[in-house]
This record gives sequence, C-alpha cells and structure tokens, in this order.
Amino acid sequence: MSLNADANLDAEPPWPFDSTTLALSDGRSLELADSVFQSNCADGQIVYTCRAKLGSCVVVVKWIWGPTRIYEAQILESAMNLARERGDIWVLDHLPRTLHSEERIVNHHTETRTLHILVQEELYPITELTTAQGLGNAFVGIFKCYRWLHEAAGIIHRDIKLTALMYRKLSSGETHGVLNGFNLAVPTHGHSLHPCHRLETPPPLLAFDLLSSAPPTEYLYRHDLETLFYALLLISCHYEDGAQIAPHRQPFKDWHELNPVFRADKVNFFFEGVNEWAPTSQFRDLRRPILSLRRMFRDGIMARDDFCDLENPTSTFDLTTLGGHITFDSFEDALNTYLRPVRRRTSG
Repeated sequence: MSLNADANLDAEPPWPFDSTTLALSDGRSLELADSVFQSNCADGQIVYTCRAKLGSCVVVVKWIWGPTRIYEAQILESAMNLARERGDIWVLDHLPRTLHSEERIVNHHTETRTLHILVQEELYPITELTTAQGLGNAFVGIFKCYRWLHEAAGIIHRDIKLTALMYRKLSSGETHGVLNGFNLAVPTHGHSLHPCHRLETPPPLLAFDLLSSAPPTEYLYRHDLETLFYALLLISCHYEDGAQIAPHRQPFKDWHELNPVFRADKVNFFFEGVNEWAPTSQFRDLRRPILSLRRMFRDGIMARDDFCDLENPTSTFDLTTLGGHITFDSFEDALNTYLRPVRRRTSG
C-alpha cells in the first residue's frame, strides 16, 4: 500500500492509499484486509481501523488523521514504561500491545498533514464473551487498569465505549480484559472536556452530566466510571451468545436517541423498580454487582440533589465524587464483593 498524495482525504476509507500493501518504516510490510470501523470526530480528526497481516500474524492497524493531540502510541508507551518501572507488570495484561508506530507527512493540496499509523495486536470484543464469570473477570481487569492509569500514570481515558472494551486470548485458555481506544486520552492535569467528546461516546453510554445542554467544562473520572457501568449493564442485558438480542427484548433500546425522554429515562433508571430490567440468562449472576453499582450512582445523585435544595448551605459539596459516593474504592468494592479479584502479575 503506498500513500496517494492526491487522494480525497475527506472521502470514505480506504483513503489515502492506492493499494493493499504498506511498507513500514522498519522494512516490514503490511497486507491490508477488511475494515473494522471508522470514527469521525467533530473537530475533524478521523480514525480508520482495519485488519492486516504482518508476516503470519493478524494485526489491527489504526490510521489517525486530523488535529494533533497527544498521540495514542505515546500515551501507551509512557504508561507501559511506568508500569515496568514500578513493578506493576499486571497492568500490561490489560493494555493493547503496540507492534509498530510511525508518522508520515502527506501533501494534501496546498498543505501538509501528519498521518499517524499504529499497528497493534488483534484483540476481541468483550461482547463476544458468553459467561458471567468471563465477562465479569474481563470487566474487573479493565476497571483496575483504568484506575491504575488515573492514579499512577495520571491519564484519563475519556472515550469509553464498547469498541474500547476488548479481551486477549491466551494460549492457556485464559482471557484478559483489555482497555483500548486511547485516542482521546490526556494527562489528568490541566485537561478539560474535549469539545467533540459527547459526539464520540454513544448515547446509551453517556454519563448523565454530559447529557446537559451545558455540560461541565471539566471531564472527571467519575464520568468514565459511569460509562463503564452502563457498558456492563448493556452488555449484560442486551447480549446473548456473543450477539445482540432482538430489539423487543432489549430493556434499554430507547437509550439510543439524545432527547429529553432519554434523559428522563436515564434518571428514572436509578430510582425505578428493579423488575423493569434483567440480564440475559447467561449473565444472570452479574445482576448483584450491577445493582450495587446502580445504588452507588443513585446515592451520589440524591446527595447532590439534596445539597442543591439547601437554601443556605453551610458546607461545600464534592462534585468530583458526588459527596464521596462515586469513588474508585466504592466502585471496586461493588465489583469485588461479587466478582473474583484480578490476579496481579509481578514479573514476566
């Protein structure tokens, strides 16, 4: 695959290439295969993902094009190096492995642009897991990795969606949940809500605060935790045998439109009777951790509402954790009460 400088870079994939073979800067070659998905961000950035073969290995290639942010490969490399330095080798089990990365300058009409090429191992969608134990363990690993990234590496993800929740198959038959999709990740210091963030996250997974017509200017880790919770909820209730169940069986099928009814439904979910929804038969055992997490978010919402109702409050309210209700510890406690803790690898 060679770069085509005259290609229409605003067109559908497979821009900006004119063949199916790409010679990498290290001398190896990629044989491109089928596309996986394309993500278009409101600020003009485009991420196109496809499968390819690197030698005998099937890999995934990301083409990242548009406004410059902190490059995903840099975020991952810095996190992995820190994990090795700290002896937190277990974190590597839950991050995607980068096999190659490079940048290329492409002439486009009267300007030059940078194209980032990222080659990673092939991972598998977490939605393909078909047992409560398998999904639960993968989810716990992803959460613990997310927490480590925030607390130890100072990184906030900001782009949690189902395509970012993956798993790795091991030769032993075990699986590891993997947190992927670091295209919008930034250092926790000095960050703000990215202007295109709400368009990047599918409506069913959007944190309630971000549904507002005037969303907060600071993106908090509890927004990602809320999105993680919705992901576990929707997979448990909408998937069976690795595929979505029929729409008429999906209890949250109406969560796909950004409108006032959807916002009201999302609030009501935390306060309505628990008999309105249930996990599919394969994930029935995940109902208890889901209820525990639901209670945690409900208590935080109620605490904020109660504080806002005070005419002359004599104290301040911690919006970061909604009064201390939504924290890493409370989220982890809700999971560990019902799910097996992740085994932490310290070497290898």
